[in-house]
Amino acid sequence: MSGILVMPISDLRNKGRDVLKKVQQQPAVITQRGRPRAVLVDYEQYNDMISRLEALEAARDALIIERALQTAEDFVTFEEMLADYAGATGIQFTVGEIAEAAKNV
Repeated sequence: MSGILVMPISDLRNKGRDVLKKVQQQPAVITQRGRPRAVLVDYEQYNDMISRLEALEAARDALIIERALQTAEDFVTFEEMLADYAGATGIQFTVGEIAEAAKNV
């Protein structure tokens, strides 16, 4: 990829096929009135970027959880927390009920 491909939005209207061919090679910054407004990316490249982003976010989340578990001193399981809540309030929830309610949020 050599340099950044920049093109005015009018090219999308006037040279749509040419723009799509160029975008298969590299992303393009679309300008409107000389200002960057959007980036046009090939569909397959976009899907690859999203897959990589999701994998990176999952790895980051796993690392955060691992570090939290390693450094936690007074760790309480979710089930223990529910039991404590039930003891304090007299209201009991199951993990299944909470999972079902979370789907509706």
